Amino acid sequence: MSTLRVLQYLLSRGIECTYPPTKPGSFNLLEGENTFSVERDISIFTPLSFSDLSDLEKETDAGLPVLDLALANSIVGAQSVPTWFTSSEAWSVSPYPTVTAAELPISDIKHHIRNILEWLKQWVATGSNPFIHKRLYQTRFPQCIQDAYMALSCYFSKTDLNEQTVFRIIEDRVKRLVDGGLTGSSLENFLDTHEQLARVQALAMYQTICLYDGDIRLRYLAEGYIPVLKSWIQEMVVHASQIPCLGRMVVSSPYENAAIEPSGENLLWYSWILAEGIRRTSMIAASVQSIYMIQRDGTVTCQGSMMFTTRQGAWDAGSAYAWHKMCSEVNVGFLQLTETPKLFTKAAPDDVDEFAKMMLSITCGVNRISSMLELWTPSSVEALCQLHVERTYGSDGGLTPMVSP
Repeated sequence: MSTLRVLQYLLSRGIECTYPPTKPGSFNLLEGENTFSVERDISIFTPLSFSDLSDLEKETDAGLPVLDLALANSIVGAQSVPTWFTSSEAWSVSPYPTVTAAELPISDIKHHIRNILEWLKQWVATGSNPFIHKRLYQTRFPQCIQDAYMALSCYFSKTDLNEQTVFRIIEDRVKRLVDGGLTGSSLENFLDTHEQLARVQALAMYQTICLYDGDIRLRYLAEGYIPVLKSWIQEMVVHASQIPCLGRMVVSSPYENAAIEPSGENLLWYSWILAEGIRRTSMIAASVQSIYMIQRDGTVTCQGSMMFTTRQGAWDAGSAYAWHKMCSEVNVGFLQLTETPKLFTKAAPDDVDEFAKMMLSITCGVNRISSMLELWTPSSVEALCQLHVERTYGSDGGLTPMVSP
């Protein structure tokens, strides 16, 4: 086994590796270069309190994550770089209380699942959607996600005559994925973070089809994979939080020597692409399974939510430069799901992206959010905040858990 592969495994397990001093080279950091300016109060990572609405109106952009463009030239090698999207707080999962079926209208459930299915169609048609970035598989395209792409292509074009054949293909592909699902427990079967995200996305897409299509056999098989997807998500998040430079995995395998060294600017962008994809995929996958279990069992303990970027344009930025420019000039709205109602006072409707709006809909209700989107003024936030408090803690203000996953 190659030395590089062994070292990668040791690093992923938090085992310190000591190296002899290296000679200065063109890619060595100079003293004081590895700096990052985060003009952000750490208090933003705590759940938002809605008891004092005036605090929301007094907040200014001084507490927003602002990117130091000088960092682009300092991300080389595998140095640990403290950024607003890879800090320990950024990877924390915000727990949710138990949810019952009575608290989640069937109309909201159908709206949420219908949107996810449309996003899967969008990925098949265009190669991207609100949780799969267009650059994520541009260089590396793992076999499991290729299989998922082909299976979904067949599914969305199936007819009454070939439906059972398509179902057999999906059943075979998901079984192959799970049976070959590597836990990272051995050096030979080690998966890097990019590969872990690929398998989570693949299984989440299969679960969406199998749980909600209506085919009894597919649903039965998918129920058995619910704990598998949950454990894969947890493993992926833990692993990602320990990796110092996620961007390299988007463009090259850690077991290979890249022919061309990516620029620091691109590495930072790729790091955000992978990190944001992990967060969005985790929330989508968790919602797909939690909603199903609510319908089946009447109640479920949600897996929680993660921080994600809500600003329109960040996910769709066409280049590293465009992404850097946006991050350095405006608030990218990096928030926990419980904090998203503050967007109604901190952003205009067109400044909130599609993914954030859908998560707001499943949290606060489609009809209420649609009404709020029409108003979207500071004066409307009181009603929204009251709604969020009631759905989260009950009308008694905290005694009865009421929240959507």
